[in-house]
Amino acid sequence: MDIISQYNKHRSENQSLIKKALSSATGVGEALIPEHLEQVITNALPRLSPVVAMMTAKFDSQKQHSFNRMTALPAIGGAMGESAITPVTNPLFARASVDLKVVRRKGATTNFLKDSSKKNIDAAAANIEACLLQHVYDLENYTMFGNATANAYEYSGWDHFISTNRSSKAIGGTVPTSLAELDDLIDNNLARQGEAHKKAFIMSPYMLSKFSQLLTNVRLNQGLQGQISQVDVGGGWRLNAYRDIPIIVSSNCRPGATMGAVVHTDGQDAVTPASIPDSTQRFFRVAAINRDGETIATAESNDTTGAIGLNDNWLQLDWAAVTDAYKFKIYVGTVSGTLTLKAIVPGFTYDGNGTVTGTTTSNLDGSATIGTYTSDANGNVTTVRFNRDPNTALSSVTTAMQTDTPLVQTGGVSPEYLWFIDLDEFQGLGRLPYTNEGGSRFGGLVTIRDLAETDDFLPFLIKSYCAVADSFEATSTLIRGLRVA
Repeated sequence: MDIISQYNKHRSENQSLIKKALSSATGVGEALIPEHLEQVITNALPRLSPVVAMMTAKFDSQKQHSFNRMTALPAIGGAMGESAITPVTNPLFARASVDLKVVRRKGATTNFLKDSSKKNIDAAAANIEACLLQHVYDLENYTMFGNATANAYEYSGWDHFISTNRSSKAIGGTVPTSLAELDDLIDNNLARQGEAHKKAFIMSPYMLSKFSQLLTNVRLNQGLQGQISQVDVGGGWRLNAYRDIPIIVSSNCRPGATMGAVVHTDGQDAVTPASIPDSTQRFFRVAAINRDGETIATAESNDTTGAIGLNDNWLQLDWAAVTDAYKFKIYVGTVSGTLTLKAIVPGFTYDGNGTVTGTTTSNLDGSATIGTYTSDANGNVTTVRFNRDPNTALSSVTTAMQTDTPLVQTGGVSPEYLWFIDLDEFQGLGRLPYTNEGGSRFGGLVTIRDLAETDDFLPFLIKSYCAVADSFEATSTLIRGLRVA
């Protein structure tokens, strides 16, 4: 969705509600009462992120949410004689589980700022609004692009789960020429018994305009005055649904930036045990996952092992800190222009408690033999070093993801993501288990609590303990690499 425009649309109302919650006036509320702010937060969330709001929130009182995944229907052949003994034919289920993850942020407003700015702005309310907006950005990004294998502190999302119906268009992207692109997604869902399921398309506003322009079998009649001045206008209108399936606009579908330059080095040392064959070169592109989803990948670079004539112990990629990167995707290939996804690494490093920390080196896939990633002083990852052949995928890259190709612009036009998500909580990807008890309006998915006043600060905490449950992924589809022109 266009989260900023939705936010701005309801900003005045949200601010009014927050001011009311912060007020200590009799009969209005009390300052920073969680119950009052909870109503504000939970009412604002659907406006800020329909992507998150359309999920089915399910409370669970434990850290690990367990569920049954149906793997087969009962046996066929129900026709039998009137006096026959009916055989028992049960469906097959597999027990599955998902770990709930901690997503939270802390904010604080000084009393000085609150008092000195009250003629122009309610500083405390504005601070809460900004923290809420970023919290929603986090939830939406994790729901779509989360990868708990790459980063143990976030939960996995649709990009990680969707495998059966996943495709990447040709490098540089392709332009849809008919609505068959959407029809195929719906028909594929219906073929897997998704008829009565809640579902939605998710695309950028630019892609929505493109598909709206392709709806040319409907003519709009523009009447001016009298029959003689009527004019038929070919084409359709901006779609809000297609074949009764809603279209959600999200800024996470279209790259909003290009990943900065990556410097490549390789070499030998006596410490790293593995060696990387230099019989052929490796070509690289790197993309970040930020607030707008996956970025346009870097220009292609390549190693120089073939020219050295000896096996190298390591290959290393370095880049300037990307402060808004949740993760990085690294595409590798042995032939220029034919790179596929082989590694996903976190955007941050953490200490033993899971706090983002600076200048730390961590192991890829938990093993230094495979490689490492290192952060700068602020905890932003800036170096990835492979101690084995990087053309072998990390465990964070599923088999289906290994055919993903980098997003590369054509004529300045960015290729995009197009999602078709089946939101059924049992036969789709629409279940969002959580364990926050506070609040009631949105099932307690997002809660807020005031913290003890410290010195001259008024601190607060916004939190969610949740994860996406991959009940069944085959009714959903992900297409990477569509572009509007």
